[in-house]
Amino acid sequence: MKYKVEIYEDEDLGGLMIDVPEEISLLFHLVLSDIQEVKSGIRLDLVNKVLSKESSYEEITGNSCTMEINYDMTKIIFEFAWEGALDHCFIETEELKKIFMLWDEAIEKKYGESN
Repeated sequence: MKYKVEIYEDEDLGGLMIDVPEEISLLFHLVLSDIQEVKSGIRLDLVNKVLSKESSYEEITGNSCTMEINYDMTKIIFEFAWEGALDHCFIETEELKKIFMLWDEAIEKKYGESN
């Protein structure tokens, strides 16, 4: 995997947390606000749809982020960025898939297969 990603149980909050490098920092909001403590579900499905070339482009908006999914790169847009703050970042679509799969593994480990 290209990026150092750490998923861990936050003892103070009692939930899963994700740390990602600065260049893909908006992934933090995507995972913790839009996906939350469930599997990546439809987002992973859309990534797979583009990577398999069933579709050339997909877009999805959640609680705080929009994903614009292309074959090579995905743009993550943070909808609530204040003026002058980072409002989008890019991540290789294949790398995003790997991070979603790591998140799903962490959810399965914590809650079991049904979540």
